[in-house]
Amino acid sequence: MTDESTAPEGQPSSPPPFPPAQPQPAAGAQPPAGPPSVFARAFGPQRLAAMLVPVAITLVASYALGLLTTILTVLSIDEPRPWSLVASLPLQLMGAGLFGTITGSVSAGAMGLSISGSVFVFVVPLLFLLVQAGALAVTSHVAERRVPSDTASVRWITALAQGLVYSLLITILTLVGSIAYSAEGTTFSVTTASFSLIAGALVIMTLSAVIGRATTPSARLEAKPFGVTLRLPASLSSALWIACGYTVVASVIVGIALIIGVSVQSGPRALLSAPLWLPTAAVDALAVMHFGQLSAGGSLMQTMGTSTPSSIWIGSADAWVVIIDIVLVIALIATSGTLLRILRASRPAKPVAAWSSTIGAFAFVGLLISMFGSVAASGSVGGFVSGSITAGPAPYTVLLFAALGALVEVVSRYVAGYVLGVLPASLVARLNGLALRFGGSTPPPSPAQPATAAAAATSAATAATGVGAPSVVEPVASPTPDAGPPASGSAPAATPLDPRTKKRIVIGSIVAGGVIVVAVLASVGLSIANGVVNAPQAKVTEYLDALKDGNASRALELSDVDAPNSERVLLTDKIFAAAAERITSYDITSVTTSGDSATVTAEVDQDGSKATMQFSVLSRGKQWVFFDDWKLSRPDQTSLPVYIPDTLDQVEVNGVPIELSAEQRGTVVNLPAFPGRYDFSISKSSKWITAEPRSGTVMAGGPVGGTSDGVELEPKATPSLSEEISKQVDAYLAECIASTSLEPDNCPNDLYYSYGNPTNVVWTLTEAPVYEVGIDYEGTLQVTTTKTGSASVTYTYTSGGVRDGSNKSSIRVNGDVKIDGDKATFVPNSRGY
Repeated sequence: MTDESTAPEGQPSSPPPFPPAQPQPAAGAQPPAGPPSVFARAFGPQRLAAMLVPVAITLVASYALGLLTTILTVLSIDEPRPWSLVASLPLQLMGAGLFGTITGSVSAGAMGLSISGSVFVFVVPLLFLLVQAGALAVTSHVAERRVPSDTASVRWITALAQGLVYSLLITILTLVGSIAYSAEGTTFSVTTASFSLIAGALVIMTLSAVIGRATTPSARLEAKPFGVTLRLPASLSSALWIACGYTVVASVIVGIALIIGVSVQSGPRALLSAPLWLPTAAVDALAVMHFGQLSAGGSLMQTMGTSTPSSIWIGSADAWVVIIDIVLVIALIATSGTLLRILRASRPAKPVAAWSSTIGAFAFVGLLISMFGSVAASGSVGGFVSGSITAGPAPYTVLLFAALGALVEVVSRYVAGYVLGVLPASLVARLNGLALRFGGSTPPPSPAQPATAAAAATSAATAATGVGAPSVVEPVASPTPDAGPPASGSAPAATPLDPRTKKRIVIGSIVAGGVIVVAVLASVGLSIANGVVNAPQAKVTEYLDALKDGNASRALELSDVDAPNSERVLLTDKIFAAAAERITSYDITSVTTSGDSATVTAEVDQDGSKATMQFSVLSRGKQWVFFDDWKLSRPDQTSLPVYIPDTLDQVEVNGVPIELSAEQRGTVVNLPAFPGRYDFSISKSSKWITAEPRSGTVMAGGPVGGTSDGVELEPKATPSLSEEISKQVDAYLAECIASTSLEPDNCPNDLYYSYGNPTNVVWTLTEAPVYEVGIDYEGTLQVTTTKTGSASVTYTYTSGGVRDGSNKSSIRVNGDVKIDGDKATFVPNSRGY
């Protein structure tokens, strides 16, 4: 017996008359809540730390890098060093790295006038752009792995919030940490807080955060980790890989060249500031390396005295530099074209797509070079000076790199096959494996694979349904002649070569590679030789070394003076080597080269005193074809004013006797001299004349090459001369007193008497005069009276008879002293008697 509801076997059961009862919600109960919104999921409490910690770490790490860079840059500057900038400059570098406009303002007041001005500069320090963007991407990646987002929308909202927070914080920090400096009534301030900083930081940091979060393993499992499909065509993806690799390798090459050049030209200390300027300089050097120009122009050029924009390009360099540059570019193009063929071997592209992708990828690199290698500035000061200036790669740099991409594509299509035919098969296979791994492509099935795949599909269908699925065999498309490099599952196609041809190519490649290596090594060595041994500053260094060592003849050999031989008495090795207070040390602070001339600035230390010296160096062409030949122009001539009286026949300088002509004695003569102290004294062999030693110091630098203290020797009689002349004066006076005339010739006891025919004249020296041997203002040795003496005289005369007379006379002795070798003679002078 069966139940009514049970259907007979093999028959379908009838449905129940009523559906089963469903549980009803209790009276007054709330309906179940829906899933949380995307904003609630993005800003949940557990996600705030994962959102804000990466921002904080990025700010701290970027500031630490900026602090280190600033300290190194300050250390590369000569004293006085601007240590006050160390705390605030890193913040401004961070702001400029995120496209913040550098805004400077200056105000000054003098004599009741107030002058103010402003300047705006736009330049992107690449190091701080890369560090900030990279740091936020890495830290966001780590945070996303710990607290993953459930959808791409949550990921984007989180990244946008991070970008907004970072934008606001960096703007506030750059505003608070503005650089301010004031001195002598002038105030100067700089900040990068601007609208461009807000927008740039928001966009860059948002994209960095979303890239870091969308590349986690959990996000990559999603079909669209970014919320949209970002898969690039295979032709464009491979072209971008090659363009990126080409740029990195070329940047390393030019970076090494810049480091060598700067260290040679300005010394190793200049490399301390390399983190600040090297990335941007390398970008500019990429344009020059590929025959682009760096140009500067704008209205401020006219204000600075030139209306012609200045430019730099590789063609103005030496021929060997141009040749090495061409060789390196050709090698990079050949390597890039070969690697591009390997990348595209597994997924061939149509010709139009391949050509446009390669040209477009390299043109994009040229666009980035033009953007990040440029500097733009504008401003005005007090209405007196205003204008703008731009400097950077020429606008056609994009076209140059587009042409470079075309050359890479040509090599990939028509040359790389021969290169791959020469390379060992194992190497080609390894390169192909790397291409499949990093190029993001998988090899298509071989002609035998479609049937296998179809068979596998048929088997799977049969197992799943029990019904045999129809067999479908896909037609295999034959490659067209212009479809690019043929596909292969393991290696790109290589042009077959016979063993003899292959051997020739291998030998030729080895020889060519050896030539390139030798040429590169020779270029580096030649660059170092021309930058150190034959650089403009090398002549200045050699000249200053000669001044430091007291080598006058070497200094004159390097740069002679404009003076007759009679005035070169101080320019001898003996005198200069014995000079004290010479230059003790120096430092080449700057070298500016313009065409065939260079200006070298040196900071010298002379006995503790600092001075700046500038030298002009001119090119005289080449020595032995390759080596630069520079000649030091005549520096600003320094001289020492010297006054030597006629009475001094021989003078010593630094213990070395010098001979002065009669025309040079008794007048001031400017004697050329190198920086140092020169001690003048009278010859020790002089018996009659002596003089107090005098010193004159020639200082380096100054408005006309140097400053100096003049030297004036003041001769005086020796005790021997005074004793000898005193004997002669006493004999002279005795002779005059013994005279029987009231008017003896050339005597101080001269009594004017014209009548009475005096007789019986008797002179008596009642008080002897006091006199001394000295030198007058003309340098003549003289005997002069310092205290007048007196004499009395008695006589008889006829006047209406014979009468007795008497009188008195003052006695003053005057005369010159003549020196003739070892003989000194007093010559009375009747003037004033």
